[in-house]
Amino acid sequence: MSWWHRIRRIISGGGRESASFVAALLGVLVLAGAALGQGISRTSVAVSDGLTWLGDDQRGEVVQINPGSGKPQTRLQISGPDSQLEIAQEDGRLIILNRRTGEITVIDLATLLASGRRQAPPGATSKVLVSNGMVFVVDRATGTVHTADPLTLADVGQTWQAGQPLADAVVDERGVLWLVDHGGTLRSLDWSDDEERFEERSKRQVTGAGPRTVLVPHDQGVTLIGLDGGVVVRDGTGEDVNSSTDRSDAEVIAAQSSPIDLVPASVPSSSVVVLVVGRDVLRVDVGAMGCPKPGRPAVFRDKVYVPCKGSGKVIILDRGGSRGGDDVRTSGGADPELVFDDGRLFVNVPGSSSGVLVDADGATRSLTIRSPELPVKDPDRSPPPSVPPPPPPNPDEPQKPPRNNGNNGNGSTTEVPPPPSVPSTPPSAGSAAPAAPAGVTVREKSRTASALVVTVSWTAAVSADPVVGYTVAGSGSFSGGSVSAQSAGTSADLSVPCAGSTFCSGGRLDVTVRASTASTAGAAGMAAFTVTPPPPNNPPPNNPPPTTTTTPPPPPPPPVTTTTTPPPPPPPPSLPSAGAVVISSITGVRTNPTRRVTLAPPADWASHNGRCEVVNKTYGFSVGIPCNATSATIDVDEGSNAIVVRAFAASGAGQVDSAQKNALFTYDECAGKPSCIPRMAPAGAGTAPMGAGGLGLLACAFLLRIGVRRGEEEK
Repeated sequence: MSWWHRIRRIISGGGRESASFVAALLGVLVLAGAALGQGISRTSVAVSDGLTWLGDDQRGEVVQINPGSGKPQTRLQISGPDSQLEIAQEDGRLIILNRRTGEITVIDLATLLASGRRQAPPGATSKVLVSNGMVFVVDRATGTVHTADPLTLADVGQTWQAGQPLADAVVDERGVLWLVDHGGTLRSLDWSDDEERFEERSKRQVTGAGPRTVLVPHDQGVTLIGLDGGVVVRDGTGEDVNSSTDRSDAEVIAAQSSPIDLVPASVPSSSVVVLVVGRDVLRVDVGAMGCPKPGRPAVFRDKVYVPCKGSGKVIILDRGGSRGGDDVRTSGGADPELVFDDGRLFVNVPGSSSGVLVDADGATRSLTIRSPELPVKDPDRSPPPSVPPPPPPNPDEPQKPPRNNGNNGNGSTTEVPPPPSVPSTPPSAGSAAPAAPAGVTVREKSRTASALVVTVSWTAAVSADPVVGYTVAGSGSFSGGSVSAQSAGTSADLSVPCAGSTFCSGGRLDVTVRASTASTAGAAGMAAFTVTPPPPNNPPPNNPPPTTTTTPPPPPPPPVTTTTTPPPPPPPPSLPSAGAVVISSITGVRTNPTRRVTLAPPADWASHNGRCEVVNKTYGFSVGIPCNATSATIDVDEGSNAIVVRAFAASGAGQVDSAQKNALFTYDECAGKPSCIPRMAPAGAGTAPMGAGGLGLLACAFLLRIGVRRGEEEK
């Protein structure tokens, strides 16, 4: 008899015996659910595709490697040759910084398409940090940190400013941002989704820290190594340390991350590796080990791996600074660099056809990185679908004149040719993402000294699942590098800033439109818009040169006397500056479907003679306000909501939007019930209530069983 039949037999028997059994069974199931639920949550966080991306600087490519086969699977052309690529991967996105040009690119790994770009200063001052779905763009020279949208890389919320240059910035595994400035002030910052700004967690002055100080992040907290002042500080870890070491004014290259009890950093000019082991600071002379110029080290399975520049090898140190294993030899290409991913250590040699993989047991094997027969993919174009090409045009059919793109001479749209036409039938249920929207066009809508507003239009995307909205993004050489908007229809406006660049006098705007279903984003339809210079205020008269003639001119006509004067031309519609910062903050609880919008309208907005309203562009909600209002309330819905203030011309002919701010809303599935566990609860959430419930049910079963036995004894 199966266990399920036994349960049914006991339950159908009725009485207190079955009740005690059911209570005990439920208790066991609840306890098991609590334990297994916690384990599943932890496992899901660590789920990986098992593939790793490595950079090929000489060719400007990133290459996806399969560690199992040791061969490349995908090549993406990110930039031109002779690049300096730094790669970060998280949440299905690949973010690449080219230090030589300062360009940052984000790749959607579901489609292998570029979903956003932005420009940062080239060279060593820029740094891109990725953690817990957040992207931080750091400019150490100006002491600023921008929070960027992980899909489009457009700015989100307020920019944080240190007030002086930053020596270093890192983010720990909990998503806390740590920064140290040239004056030695160490800060930790938290990002607030509701306020869209950083909030300071801690601040301390570290005597001896200076411009060459570096930070190494841990699971929680950081270690500060300030050799310019001979200081080592561990902060925010729960096991803080203050130590000292020999001073050095040379460049220090620290590990990108490490455990708190083993922190390495290299001093290339001195052939030294500094190890912070527990509370001790060791200086290891790696020049004596054949490594005269150590590069950025990494910690792997309680060993320190140190790449040796110009020597074609990686040396291994143990915790005491002695040799911890045989050297890892490399061949060809540039200097080796270390990449840690999915519990493995990769020795990448940019420009070489091969690299080295270090397995968990320390064993090494060769990887193929360069494979000429593997085609290179362009992340700016959608891959063509596997459908037959459209039939050739009928030569007897009259040709239609080309469609006017609607620019009226103000700029031009170059539509990126879409892939061959998709059949009219929708994709099968197995297709994962909507097709790229076709017919993407861009036209100029309005222009002021501070912003250029364009209208992007497209044809609805073909999709097996309902399309819930579209993401429109534009990138170019303007301040910020990218702008974006959400739309539920087939058009949207993008406001591009003119200040701080020459973009509005002749730049190029690259536009992408991507449809999204409730579960995934589709491929991007694309177009390019060329901005033409604005006409001069006082154009010279177009008079022909004078001509000489011997024919006497005819007599002038007699003057016409009239008492009617023609009416003056109507004045142009009055509109405030597009893209102006009108919204100063958006406040409210994340689970509350309304937000309070605090406004600080500039003079031309406050004195506008038309009407104004606060608009939720993501869902189409709007509320009318006086143009000089200082606050308003707007409804929000699931996810990120794009909020703007919109001004309409008094004549009704024209409108402009302010700069955009985002507000995040999450449904409260529990509605305040203390025993409820939401579906998206983090690891460990609700384990205690579930465990307590299971124990309670087991206790109930025990009492019911005692009652059964006493009843049988009394008979």
